[in-house]
Amino acid sequence: MIQQFDTTSGTYDDEFTNSWTGRLQRDLVWKYLDQHISSKADLNILELNCGTGEDALHLAKLGHKVTATDISSEMLRYAQKKSANDHIKHSVTFSKLDITKMDDFKCIEKFDLVFSNFGGLNCINGKMMQELSRDLTRLIKPNGALIMVIMPDLCLWESFYFLVKLQFSQVFRRKRSSVLADVSGVQVETWYYSPDMIANLFKSQFSKIKVKPIGFFAPPSYMETFIKRNLKLFRIISVLEHKFSRFTWQGRVSDHYYIELRVK
Repeated sequence: MIQQFDTTSGTYDDEFTNSWTGRLQRDLVWKYLDQHISSKADLNILELNCGTGEDALHLAKLGHKVTATDISSEMLRYAQKKSANDHIKHSVTFSKLDITKMDDFKCIEKFDLVFSNFGGLNCINGKMMQELSRDLTRLIKPNGALIMVIMPDLCLWESFYFLVKLQFSQVFRRKRSSVLADVSGVQVETWYYSPDMIANLFKSQFSKIKVKPIGFFAPPSYMETFIKRNLKLFRIISVLEHKFSRFTWQGRVSDHYYIELRVK
């Protein structure tokens, strides 16, 4: 897995972070995330699977202390370049971490919030997810939060996309036990989880607080070519995404969903 994400690090921002759909979906994540932390000052935040650091820098700019981790040294290298700004570089610490080996992670202070964005946790299976749940309880303060953005086991846009292309075997591909998903041209084994599945995997240590859709109206990022050819349509999609993507049930069939859990 390390080599796979090292390989994708150089193109990740171009293919997702700075894409039309990537920016729209991240704006929605930040909207929900900022609502959670808006009344809280100087939080101590742990980010898992930080990638090239977009979310870590956003949180640092809001005045929070962020420990951003990733399994990929190359992803971390790109993230550190972005953090060169003197105003925030002392608020962000980047560290290499394999989320399947959380025992290796040592911290002096517990965290108010653990955050993982855009399907980073879809790279581990259900058993590993339960182990992660147990590991995180020693890292999060009482009443602290775990916020994840996960890819569900059904995406309406994706099913429609493969149906139109007559790739019928791919229409419900997320329903399989695992899938080799394309990430910037690299095949990564991926597991998909509905919100109920995640709540069940974490239920021993966490309570579910809320679920929000990310990408109910907006298509997955691999449809970027279609979006670029139809920017007027995309502007309409953007309005719909911000105005009407507020119902919990939409998260079950979106490209991603935002789920907030709290330590019991």
